[in-house]
Amino acid sequence: MVNLIKRYFIFLLLLMSVLGSVNATTPTVPETCTPTDFYVVLDDSSMTSELITTQLQAIDFNIVAPSVSGVENNRIYFSSKSDLARFCAILSYTNPSLPFSGAFSVYTEDGFTPVSVLKIYGTYAPEAWVYSDLTINSSKSQLAYIYSQTSNGQYSGDSISNNGVQFFYYSGGSTAVNGAQYDEIVLLSNNVLTYGCKGGGYDPRVGRVMSSLVVFDYIEYEYSGSLTLTLTELYTPPEQGNISIYSAAGTEVYESSYLLGTTDNGGLLDIQLPMGEHTLKFIKDGYWDVFKTITVSENTSEIYVTMAPSNAIFQVEKEFSGNIYPNSIARLSLDVTPVKTAYATKLRVSGVEVNKVYYNTQELPKAADGSYIIGDISSPQNIVIDFKTTSSWGERTFTVELSATDIEGTAYTNLETINYNVLELPFLFEAPDSWAIGTNEVTLTDMSGESYSVLLVLYDESGTEKWSSSTNLLEYCEYTFEVPIEDAGEYILELNAKSGSVKSYYSVEIIEPVSLVSDFLTANPGKVATVQFKISNPTESVKYYKASLSCPFYNDTIDKTFSIAPGTVDKTVDMSFEVPEDLEMEYYQLTLEVFDEGKTDPIYSGHVVLTISNASLLIASVPGGNTTLIILASAVMVIAGTFAALRLKK
Repeated sequence: MVNLIKRYFIFLLLLMSVLGSVNATTPTVPETCTPTDFYVVLDDSSMTSELITTQLQAIDFNIVAPSVSGVENNRIYFSSKSDLARFCAILSYTNPSLPFSGAFSVYTEDGFTPVSVLKIYGTYAPEAWVYSDLTINSSKSQLAYIYSQTSNGQYSGDSISNNGVQFFYYSGGSTAVNGAQYDEIVLLSNNVLTYGCKGGGYDPRVGRVMSSLVVFDYIEYEYSGSLTLTLTELYTPPEQGNISIYSAAGTEVYESSYLLGTTDNGGLLDIQLPMGEHTLKFIKDGYWDVFKTITVSENTSEIYVTMAPSNAIFQVEKEFSGNIYPNSIARLSLDVTPVKTAYATKLRVSGVEVNKVYYNTQELPKAADGSYIIGDISSPQNIVIDFKTTSSWGERTFTVELSATDIEGTAYTNLETINYNVLELPFLFEAPDSWAIGTNEVTLTDMSGESYSVLLVLYDESGTEKWSSSTNLLEYCEYTFEVPIEDAGEYILELNAKSGSVKSYYSVEIIEPVSLVSDFLTANPGKVATVQFKISNPTESVKYYKASLSCPFYNDTIDKTFSIAPGTVDKTVDMSFEVPEDLEMEYYQLTLEVFDEGKTDPIYSGHVVLTISNASLLIASVPGGNTTLIILASAVMVIAGTFAALRLKK
């Protein structure tokens, strides 16, 4: 008896479950996924395929359910565009909502596709035909999809089947129905859809009509007529952003398994993607595949993808830091991703003067063969190259070579061509043809028509700041800086403008222009003494100078003007004077100064020690002479003369 009751109870449960599912229409999800061009991507990326399948199979699509070809990787694939449209439509009259609450993006054979979904409710007075026209403004003629249900009413139209009607025209028909219909129609631009309803007939209650209209496009709509339509836009597709992709010509760009497009002969592909994060795959024969994650925003984004040939071991992304100007230090950042573990990696740079190379923020020394040794690379790394730019603006290029081997000893070489643009400075820079000890004038003239701050800093060869000055350079005006240099040597003049966004560096070399032949001079009273010095002219023009010699025993200086031809090195100049007879001291200090023509500050100032000698006339005036050596030489000459005289007597 107990077993009989249990069986009867189980039978009732089964019967109730069958009866409860008679009106339910749910999609069937195959075990094996077959990707198609028609799919949705759920917003919730954490959902597994099993969870998506479970939720999908629990959705009641009423009379018509879409045909699902599979679920995989947060995507639901459909057999056709019509099935995709049914998924995007309202579920039913009693459940006027979208699957997964509309939290998905739609893709068709055209890639990401905007979708407009209208929920339309119509009511009317009993026993009276009423109609309303819904005008759809679409950007193009295309298919549209209508899912509709009636409750206690009639459709207007002919070709009634499955309790439904095509909605773009009407005529006749008076059968009261409670049913649903799913239609695919041709929607022309400014197409008018006519809805009609009537109460009475077989059912005197007020009739109602509900429709869900799906258009794969952004649309505008309006309606008119005696039938009251309640239009609700249920699903607003995510906003799209414009993406310009630059890569090698003929590169195919995929998102997952879907081809977004192929770059043209110029290496450009313009596409649109929903706002947010996307992972793209770049494929080209003869090159390694590249994966890149991008973020799409409302602004047009430009993406540059470098394809690494299959005979290279690295994928290299290049980026410059800020604008590049003449006579500056530019920074190139290389994001290096090994296709497989690279061993004994070396970096070489040619075509540009390298300032410094950093690997993982550490400065690398330059090896004897001119390379920079990096070592083994098994994961993405960053290499920074600081290089000196040219003194003129325009398009420039240099090459970076990355060589390495794999675990089997196969050699690979990445030869990267680096193109960069040196921008024209916003001002005219005028500096001396040759820098000298003393005050040097540097003039800046604005050429941009803007006002901005300018800072000049002078550093010596050890990096110590020696001088700085700043000003606010007005539009189309000039300003002259006076740069003081006290000693010969190598300097760097750093120029910062527009809050540091414009930087330029200028090398300044001050060669010691004058050097004494000797710091000591020996002379006899009443004789002529000569101070000698050497001077150079490294410039390309004739230089004019004035030399002044100050002697304690003269009231005025002894002056001499002279000129030097261009490119002259170490020309010897004599400054002669007569030593007075009545000098009381044995030693005097003479001061020599050399001036550029028209300048008041000397380019050289030095001292010569004058020794007064009372020796014979033979050693009366010898520039820089050594007294002892001169006496010995005289003695030798006297002895030689004596021997010569004796031989003559014989």
